[in-house]
Amino acid sequence: MSISDPIPSQTIIDTLFVIAPQFYTTDPAKLANYNTMIGLLRCQVNERVLSCCGVLAYVYLLAHWLQLQTNPQTGVATNLSEGELSIGLAISPDSSILDATQYGRLYKDLIKRTVIGSTVTNLPPNFAVINACCCQG
Repeated sequence: MSISDPIPSQTIIDTLFVIAPQFYTTDPAKLANYNTMIGLLRCQVNERVLSCCGVLAYVYLLAHWLQLQTNPQTGVATNLSEGELSIGLAISPDSSILDATQYGRLYKDLIKRTVIGSTVTNLPPNFAVINACCCQG
């Protein structure tokens, strides 16, 4: 696989099952859902910049959204009342929804340790990325 080839969805799903085994499934409908979500996440992960850490970025984002999907109240509201209308938020208004789950926080940490800087989004299309992996010890 060259650096310009997208990471296969099956690689992302296999890694998801290792990192977040609570999402393991053989149910074809759930696997189709996972593949759809990966397709949607592809615009949020720059595989060229992340190099071999791209798989982890996808897995953390996918697990984050799956956890929110499993428990929609995670990170949004901790309690709701009807009488005098009271809503308690689990994250502050100035926080990111990524702070709502441990997988979202892992994703943010990975990006902080990997991304070159604020000019990454302004790189020309022919920018050569060094294939040095940040994730190996």
